[in-house]
Amino acid sequence: MKKTVLMESHEKYFLEPGYYFALNFYEGWFVGRVTGKTWANLQPWSLGSVNAGANLLAYDEIQDTNSQHYLEPPKTERELIYHTFWGVTPTPARVKVQFPVRNDIGSMLAINRTLTDNVGFIDGNKSPFFGPFSESTELFTVNETYPAINILNPTGDVMPNVMLNIDQRQYSYSVIKDESLIKTLLIGQARIKKYTMGTINPQPQKMPLWLQNLIGEGTLKYTLAVMAGER
Repeated sequence: MKKTVLMESHEKYFLEPGYYFALNFYEGWFVGRVTGKTWANLQPWSLGSVNAGANLLAYDEIQDTNSQHYLEPPKTERELIYHTFWGVTPTPARVKVQFPVRNDIGSMLAINRTLTDNVGFIDGNKSPFFGPFSESTELFTVNETYPAINILNPTGDVMPNVMLNIDQRQYSYSVIKDESLIKTLLIGQARIKKYTMGTINPQPQKMPLWLQNLIGEGTLKYTLAVMAGER
């Protein structure tokens, strides 16, 4: 007898104005508060045809004809954070994500996986085109950060057109610099969304210089000290 597993909507993971968040970069944690929220979407995004047992010839950075990345807040909107989930069709497709580009997400080895192995993929059956979208697809991006996508076709038939359905919320924010509040948030004494930018192995991705300057070196060092139990 086949059992049906009920999955919750990805929409429960979106943040509301007033919520706190902390994005983990190599230089430290970007701790902030959502001050405003709006929605955006992209459906469908065509990744193209994938032959049986093969993958896309190149990673897709989801950009327009002017090389602007849909999942990256533009330089003119550095006051925005993008929060994104996605689903894929056909559902047998296995999605491999790099974030940032050339940094594999989900690998179990100390070296980058190959595109045709069975490591580090998001199964389309767990994140179908019309939802519910898997929490594994969750991405937070700021200006100068964006993902790249590839597809493995594990079946014996050609997938003529692999497509993504992308759902997004865009947040305005304020930066938190109060050390007492930062410590309260980072050690879990208040409600906060924490997210690692990229991978923890060998390290999270590096923070854009403009964001380092906005937060301040002292605040970033303090966040690392708090998480190391030194403050």
